[in-house]
Amino acid sequence: MCCSWLGDGGALAAGEARLAMIPEKMRQLLPEVELDPSVISVLLCSSTVAFLVLKWMVKKLVQQKMWEARRNRVRALGQMEEAVQQFKQENPEVQASRILSLPLVELVKKLKENSLSPESVLYTYMDKALEVNRDVNCVTDFIQECVHLLQEVRTQREKGLLYGVPISIKDPIGYEGHVSTCGLGQYLGYPEREDSVLVKVLKKQGAIPFVKTNISQCLINYDCSNLIFGRTVNPLNHKKSPGGSSGGEGALIAGGGSVLGFGTDIGGSIRLPSSFCGLCGLKPTGNRLSGPVSYVQTVTGMVGPMARDVDSLALCMRALLCDDMFHLDPTVPPLPFNEAVYSSSTPLRIGYYDTDGYFLLPPCMRRAVHETRTLLQEAGHTLIPFVPPRIDYVMNELFMKGLFADGGAALLEKFELDTVDPNSCSQINCYSLPFLLKKILAFLTKPLFPRFSSYLNALCGVWSPKEFSELHAALMIYRREFLSGWRNLDLDVILCPVLGPAFTLGYPGRLIAAVSSTMLYNVLNFPAGVVPVTTVTEADEENLKHYTGHYGDPWDRRLRQAVEGAVGLPVAVQCVALPWQEELCLRFMKEVERLAQGQKKQTEENLQHGEAQADFHTEGQSDVQAQASRTTVQTNILMDVQRTLAQTDLVADVQTDVQKPGSQTDLLADVQLHGHPQSSGPDMQPDVQTELSQPDTETQPCQPETQRQPSQPDVQTQLTQPEVQPDVQTQLTQPEVQPDVQTQLTQPEVQPDVQTQPSQPDMQPDVQTQLTQPDIQPDVQTQPTQPDIEIQPTQPDVQTQPSQSDVQTQPDIETQPSHPDMQPDVPTA
Repeated sequence: MCCSWLGDGGALAAGEARLAMIPEKMRQLLPEVELDPSVISVLLCSSTVAFLVLKWMVKKLVQQKMWEARRNRVRALGQMEEAVQQFKQENPEVQASRILSLPLVELVKKLKENSLSPESVLYTYMDKALEVNRDVNCVTDFIQECVHLLQEVRTQREKGLLYGVPISIKDPIGYEGHVSTCGLGQYLGYPEREDSVLVKVLKKQGAIPFVKTNISQCLINYDCSNLIFGRTVNPLNHKKSPGGSSGGEGALIAGGGSVLGFGTDIGGSIRLPSSFCGLCGLKPTGNRLSGPVSYVQTVTGMVGPMARDVDSLALCMRALLCDDMFHLDPTVPPLPFNEAVYSSSTPLRIGYYDTDGYFLLPPCMRRAVHETRTLLQEAGHTLIPFVPPRIDYVMNELFMKGLFADGGAALLEKFELDTVDPNSCSQINCYSLPFLLKKILAFLTKPLFPRFSSYLNALCGVWSPKEFSELHAALMIYRREFLSGWRNLDLDVILCPVLGPAFTLGYPGRLIAAVSSTMLYNVLNFPAGVVPVTTVTEADEENLKHYTGHYGDPWDRRLRQAVEGAVGLPVAVQCVALPWQEELCLRFMKEVERLAQGQKKQTEENLQHGEAQADFHTEGQSDVQAQASRTTVQTNILMDVQRTLAQTDLVADVQTDVQKPGSQTDLLADVQLHGHPQSSGPDMQPDVQTELSQPDTETQPCQPETQRQPSQPDVQTQLTQPEVQPDVQTQLTQPEVQPDVQTQLTQPEVQPDVQTQPSQPDMQPDVQTQLTQPDIQPDVQTQPTQPDIEIQPTQPDVQTQPSQSDVQTQPDIETQPSHPDMQPDVPTA
């Protein structure tokens, strides 16, 4: 064994000697050159400069491509507008509002019945899309081929389920001849060579893609902004984000510019825009539909539809899950749409929760879950509390670490030739921190900011292939744990919150961890959909002031700031089913939508009923006020009669006639002859009585009209009642009273004797002289028939005491107007 060992040692020594001779032989082959240190420094500097110049030139080229892309978009939208204007001139009879108001199901029905032409529908939506784009900046490209595709659709032998429907698609979805930019300038100039499988199937079903929509840069943000096409805003509130990364789709559909659209979802990019914009969106099970290739294997991404209602989503899935899809992409399982499950009415066992324990959502989102739970219980479904396990672990150790398993190297490589969008700067800066610095910051921030500490640790990624394998194993273990809790409760579906309401612009990039409510079902690979159920109220906004979150850390405070000022914006809930059960998920979404719409309709009916009662009450008051205004005019006429009597010295005649029985006719004749001859017209007839026997009189009009007796004079002075006659006599026979009336008409300084005091500006004066016909008196009463309006005089209007000698000293008529429109003809101070 020793000899053997020595032999091995000698061979080893010989090998080392041969290796040592290689550098010597190399030096003999190469020419001898003496290197000057200055030359080496020059070479290094020139190489560095050359590298920087090359990098600058590449960035300059990328910027030029971006400018060219913007010009191309302007040119394409101009062509789109020209086509629309030409169609509108040739077809002025097209009713655009009627087309835009139709749900997808009814729109397809009318297209197949030929009651609507595909041309009219396409150009109507093109026109509306241009309008919405001018408002919110959501369209990135016009697909000119839609005009030719329109003719192909009309010649199809069989009309597909989406026959003649114009649709919009998200930027990354491939369309032949058009660029999928992903919000990065380096991808410009490389158009797609063929349609994606999704687009091919849509065309076979008769759909017409006509625009592509805006996204967030590199699809890593749930805002919607990039340096090529700019920022997209929420059509419901321009200070708010439409969500992302499918924010362009959400904004266009919510604005009415598209009836059906498609987005992608790897952490909530379909559901978040649907929540922010008040739409219905479905994230199917991974690979249920053929979609863009994802470079992330640990977190499942997929493509899915977005629309205004659940029936539109169901129709879309029914059209896509066909033999064409299964043939063009064999990796898609051949599972046609299960109509029986979607149309079933069997009561469901529904698990629910209003918080996942990691990010406490705003009060309005939790309220939406509880209100929906109550509606579902009343509809006969069984609601069971459910607690999703270990969401903090899922968020950091499974989602973030799986998404950035390489420490973010692949993502950061995309930005070497592109400038980072300001809305993504906080994310990219955090991802680009050196590994060691991330670890140090995570250690230092753990006591005060534990969520951020775990987040930084997750961004470090995995260290080795072994750790990556362990990550996959941990993912499978968690899925089994979640399914075990689901099965133990025998659940069919789950009702849970979704992030919302719409964030203020700029906040999504600073709250990437807030997507815990949606990312969970990307990790689990469960189908999940979003349905709007209510809106943010003033009470929600008030409750938000007391929001502290689960941790009370800077992220919770930032979330409160992000959702402030959202009154009136949509509030949605999330509906979840088990993998490959999209039909059950849609059925659950439909049930939630039906109940929420029924509740909304009932609320609106109650409000309308209350408003109708208020309007009726107001209308009654208006009628009374109008009658009082007419009565006031008539009262002023009577005052004119008194003034004329005083001016023409008819007081003596009136005194004589009052003392004679049956002298009313003669008195009336004198009044008509010497007073106002025109007062006998129908519009000048007085309708007011005055109760002079009561010291406090509440006078209100109760009859809108008075029956006239054409055989009798129009104006009569009723002085035959015993309680009235002494008072009138006192007013007209006492020598002290007559000068008062004359003084009221001739001397302004004695005007306080004549005052009018109604308690409302337009209401009838409380005391008015009664010169009406005797037979009209029963129609006009001083006691109001409507107790709702009462005029309480502040002073006794008429104090009638004929048996006392002090009647001479009391004012005969007190009329105190409180409004300039109520001034009688007698001048008052």
